[in-house]
Amino acid sequence: MLGKNSGVATRLTARYPNLFTWHCMIHRLELAVSDAVDEVQAVNHFKVFLEKIHNLYSQSNKNSRELLEAAQEVGSQVLKIGRVLSTRWVASSFRSVKAVWTSYEALNRHFENAAGDQTRSSKERQTYRGLARRMQSKEFLCDLGLMFDALSEFANLSQQLQAHSVTLLRADHLLKRTIRVLASFKDTQGEKFEEALTAQALGHLGSVPLESNAKLTPINAKQFLQSLINNLAPLI
Repeated sequence: MLGKNSGVATRLTARYPNLFTWHCMIHRLELAVSDAVDEVQAVNHFKVFLEKIHNLYSQSNKNSRELLEAAQEVGSQVLKIGRVLSTRWVASSFRSVKAVWTSYEALNRHFENAAGDQTRSSKERQTYRGLARRMQSKEFLCDLGLMFDALSEFANLSQQLQAHSVTLLRADHLLKRTIRVLASFKDTQGEKFEEALTAQALGHLGSVPLESNAKLTPINAKQFLQSLINNLAPLI
């Protein structure tokens, strides 16, 4: 659309010199998040793990059924888990992160049940044991809380920018507000990150026992938040 040589905007401005062109703000927002993900390597590890969870249930009706049964065992809710930090809009990534947070106890119970299921192959059981260990790690829970808070702000921003009534002035105001909120998270934890830290101190989140996993490199919260801010700033 905005190609310098043959993009639609270039062709139109050649014909109408006074035409004002503007790159889609929603798309630029997605690119800002994508750049931040690329800059902080631990976020990619987080993304890969959530992709595993998505594939586990999207490709198997049996697993989906067993997850619902596990949810009943622990009295937990289950939400559909989609892809995260992919080519979809950031609001979709937020829904996926929210689904994992909401379904946390059910997911852990299903992983534990499957790890002990003798009808599965030893390789499958080993895979589920690994998934359970990841779910029970303090590091992953804190990463999930951090991503929940950050993506919640981006999803809210994205939805507001899509309003038909939004103006450039309003968009600028919304972007600056989001940057201020992200900056505040560097000093004062967001709601879910705070819940994760509390659970970390208690050693459990509901029925899920938590322990540190030295093999996991947690997301550097301040680095990730600053990267998001840095990539948003040029949009103002």
